[in-house]
Amino acid sequence: MKAVLGMAAGTAGAFVGTPAEVCLIRMTADGRLPPAERRNYANVFNALGRIVKEEGVLALWRGAIPTMARAMVVNASQLASYSQAKQLLLSSGYFNDNIFLHFCSSMISGFITTATSMPLDIAKTRIQNMKMIDGKPEYKSAADVIIRVVKNEGVFSLWKGFSPTYLRIGPHTVLTFIILEQMNTSYKKYVLGDTSGRGGL
Repeated sequence: MKAVLGMAAGTAGAFVGTPAEVCLIRMTADGRLPPAERRNYANVFNALGRIVKEEGVLALWRGAIPTMARAMVVNASQLASYSQAKQLLLSSGYFNDNIFLHFCSSMISGFITTATSMPLDIAKTRIQNMKMIDGKPEYKSAADVIIRVVKNEGVFSLWKGFSPTYLRIGPHTVLTFIILEQMNTSYKKYVLGDTSGRGGL
């Protein structure tokens, strides 16, 4: 149930955030393009307005499907891998249920989440940053992106940039689960009267 709720929340959040994500991807990539191909958005509001004016309002949700799929994968893999890692570490006998356990479990979860989400992340980014060629989109779908990346760049290109991505997702996962564990512990202690000290994830 937790995984399903997490996936649903991730999907909804990704859909709402896709327009901002499209702007972010394009503005970040702009400096790497030849001067003649740059979009030169002044700011995010200028980007939003120009995308609607030049490409239509639906262009704001370009790449929404892989973005939502990535959010589902991230949320599901984070929750599942964290719970499993925590259980395995506790069963080893070397850990107690404390912040150090939560930190180690979170770092393992962040590693697994990075590995599972990166192919979708690459597909999402390339779709959101693609241009029209002879009136046709550069890529047909997320699957088309992944197939062409594997064919032209090799299968390991799907995980290009793994280290910086992990350095971003790892601390995010650590903070998320440590704070959540502490909130659960406080709720059980002060509201439910449970003094066992377990967070419950």
